[in-house]
Amino acid sequence: MTINNNKLESLEFNAFIGLTSLKTLKMSCNNLDFLAYTPILFSFIANISLLDISRNMNFSYNAKLPTNYPDKALGVLVNLEILAIDLGPRPVFGEGFKKMGKLKVLEFDNCKVEFVKVETNTLKPIPNLKVLDLSDTYVHPIQAFQLLKRLLHRTMEIINFHHVNGESITNHSAYSFEVNITKEMVKYIQKNCVEILDISKNNIVDFENGSLLTFNRPECLLNISLSENRFSLFHAHRLENIKQFFNKAQNLTKFEYSYIPLSFINYPPIAVTNLTNITEERVIKLPSSIKVVHMSHVLHSGQPVLWTIPPNASIDRFDVSFCVTVDQATASNGSLIEYLDVTGVDSRVVFDKIQLYPLFKLKTLVMRSTRLYITIKKQKNIFTFVSGTEKLDISDNFLWKLPPDIFENMTNLTNLNLSNNLFRAVPLAVTRIPNLKELDLSKNLLTNINSTFQKLFDVLYAKHGVFKLHLDNNAFVCDCKNYNFIRWLHKTNKTNFTFDRNGYNCLLHNSTVTNTRIAASHFNELFAGCNNGVWLKAGIGLIVTFIAIFFPFTLIYSFRWRISFYFYKRFRHTLEKGIDVKFKYDVFVYYPESDLSWIKYILMPELERKWGLTMCIEHRDFPVGRPIADTLADCIEQSRHIIFLVTSSFRNDIWGQYAVERAKYHHFSQNLQKIIVITKGINMEDIPHELSVLWKDLALIAWPNDNEKEIENVWNKLRLWLFLNHSN
Repeated sequence: MTINNNKLESLEFNAFIGLTSLKTLKMSCNNLDFLAYTPILFSFIANISLLDISRNMNFSYNAKLPTNYPDKALGVLVNLEILAIDLGPRPVFGEGFKKMGKLKVLEFDNCKVEFVKVETNTLKPIPNLKVLDLSDTYVHPIQAFQLLKRLLHRTMEIINFHHVNGESITNHSAYSFEVNITKEMVKYIQKNCVEILDISKNNIVDFENGSLLTFNRPECLLNISLSENRFSLFHAHRLENIKQFFNKAQNLTKFEYSYIPLSFINYPPIAVTNLTNITEERVIKLPSSIKVVHMSHVLHSGQPVLWTIPPNASIDRFDVSFCVTVDQATASNGSLIEYLDVTGVDSRVVFDKIQLYPLFKLKTLVMRSTRLYITIKKQKNIFTFVSGTEKLDISDNFLWKLPPDIFENMTNLTNLNLSNNLFRAVPLAVTRIPNLKELDLSKNLLTNINSTFQKLFDVLYAKHGVFKLHLDNNAFVCDCKNYNFIRWLHKTNKTNFTFDRNGYNCLLHNSTVTNTRIAASHFNELFAGCNNGVWLKAGIGLIVTFIAIFFPFTLIYSFRWRISFYFYKRFRHTLEKGIDVKFKYDVFVYYPESDLSWIKYILMPELERKWGLTMCIEHRDFPVGRPIADTLADCIEQSRHIIFLVTSSFRNDIWGQYAVERAKYHHFSQNLQKIIVITKGINMEDIPHELSVLWKDLALIAWPNDNEKEIENVWNKLRLWLFLNHSN
């Protein structure tokens, strides 16, 4: 029977008469104090096994007085196994609790009183206790461990001391908010056989050697949670203790050590230490019984450690997202991992430093925010070691293209998440996934889904009977070029073909924003003139044919040089594409000598260190003794893009004018892909005349003055321009 949240303030003595067969009674979240419970009241329901009377008491008015529990009334419930009750300050349980010989679970969940004074004999009347839950109850870890004094040499199923420490309670007590675990504090729990232990979120900053992770019977432990504290496991005796713990806890199935803020430095994104350089004392070997590992958001600096997964381990979930300590890891041949989350760990670390044998049993791989765009440029077939994966999440990785064969060996892949990237079209690599059932392309730059992929998605639906497509937050356009996409999107009424039926935002030809569902409902109105283009094209074709027949020689003679140059460009483009032209530099930067410091300390760290591009600048890359004109010409020719830094001194720079002329030449010959002009401290009308010839082909950036938001937007714009034409 459940009567929670009913604002009950009292109970009649015969309220439960006739309910002799009742087994469960829940009366939480009412206003009943302990005086409401009498032996006569509970005598009618003496056979119940679960009683929940928690979240009823308000101890704020008598926080300094003892809390006398209704032991005489509760003593009637001799068959009670689970009791959930409020924990008050200075609790006195009484002798009546001894009559509840079957009581195994005692819960004091979420008792956020200002402070609870606990005597060491508090649990003495409850000899058969199996579960002790003090989570979110402010008793302080010192008192929580002292409670176990009367439970020595017991087998406990659960000891939950999650968040029993709070800054508010330490302000009014002799206990410190920063907790250092000593041998004296844990001497009682060390003598028990505990299956599940949770001491998370208690602001533990350190522990003595042989204290926190030392147990008389470590083989009893199945789950342990150390998360949301502030102590390290990677230095001095703590490292030795965790190694000994894993070696002895041979039945451990779950280990949690997440959200540990050990440092807040700008650590290098790639570990440079080789596995062979790590000494044996810094190798942590997980037990073969482990099933779940949570080591998320661990910020650790200093000497790296090597985590090893034994060959006979079969892990259900291995979560090391945003974990700096996994800069070195290895999985032994024969180990199995079903779910792997390396979000926030640089992909170069994942594929280079973390030695993973082929994980053919891996079903889910999560690689969000791993800088995958860099790894894809340098390595091919990066997913060969996880060919059996069913779910792959590579969202939030600045991806704008994928190698066509990147998923070729992943025949079991059914769910693919490509959201929050820079895709302007559905990547062709998707066509190589025969068993795809769910595709997430939300938060990209898609303008439509072309007919090829419309047919592909229809085929996949017909093959599997289900298909989910996520397309929200893209750059869809509702115009004549995309009317087939709008029609397909809102005429796909197949069962289990899932996408947002409310439609997606799209841009009309007049630059107003509408919704694809609205566009589909006004289809004839918005797209009525789309077929008129056929007649227009026919008329234009007749005119062109007439001109081509009667004036061929005139046109050829008048535009002979342009025609020749056009065919030359086409021929060279085809030739370069066939031989795959390689550039030595990603970008050549020309700048006045007075602006060298801006180049060295602002531009170079961003482009080379963060973005991974190769720059060519005069003061570093020009050879000594060679004519500067030849060097300028060669460097521009060997660069994919060019950046001109235009300041007030650029107008009188003779070599700057020469560099502009070479840029013109290479741009028109299609060697130079992007010309970017960055202006600093000058007006638009002061830009040199030499650049006006290229005005329509320039990418112009006016560098802002000390506005962080504008500077961030400028960096994003520059990155987009440089990477859109960037190739492997």
